[in-house]
Amino acid sequence: MKTSNLLFIACIASMLLISCKKEVTTTNNSAPINDAPIFDVPINSDFSMVEGRPCASAVCNASAYVVTLEGVTYSGTSWEWVWSVRNPNPGNGTNGTSQDLSHWGMQFNPCFNFASIVSAGYSADNSTWTNFNPNYAVDPSQRCLTAPVFKFNYGTSGGNKSYYKIVVNQIYAVASCNGYFKSGNRTGCCTFAFPGFSCGGGQIEE
Repeated sequence: MKTSNLLFIACIASMLLISCKKEVTTTNNSAPINDAPIFDVPINSDFSMVEGRPCASAVCNASAYVVTLEGVTYSGTSWEWVWSVRNPNPGNGTNGTSQDLSHWGMQFNPCFNFASIVSAGYSADNSTWTNFNPNYAVDPSQRCLTAPVFKFNYGTSGGNKSYYKIVVNQIYAVASCNGYFKSGNRTGCCTFAFPGFSCGGGQIEE
């Protein structure tokens, strides 16, 4: 009788052990519990770009910066076009302010001859200039304008004006053109209209 009871208890214990093993095996073969999220940024974070992609919170403010055509000067063999960019509400990008400009650029009208560019540069005081090699290509640092652009890789500081110039060896008229800017995470990037190169219409006074 004792032997029968022992056999019965051993049988029950054996069945419980097998059941536990099956449970462990099933758990180990299941998908990982702690799958890492694609982005580890809180949903309500105040940001405009994640890995180069514009996010829903990005706001395009076309009037964040004031772009002015300061003048077109004829030098006998070429015309020097000078623009300025100013941040009228410098700040951290909240409460109506704009962060410092990182860089900006423009699209040329189809009639513009890129070979007519003699030189280009930027300046903090409209006196001392830093020249660079002109280039017309897509700017991969932003996605608000994905066509080729002429990029001025120089920004603003506070409310001070920054200056930009393009020297060309043929005459162009002034007309509204398409530009873009890239700024900090909150101000982001945006397109805007500004006085730029065009063909036809009134000519520039020499």
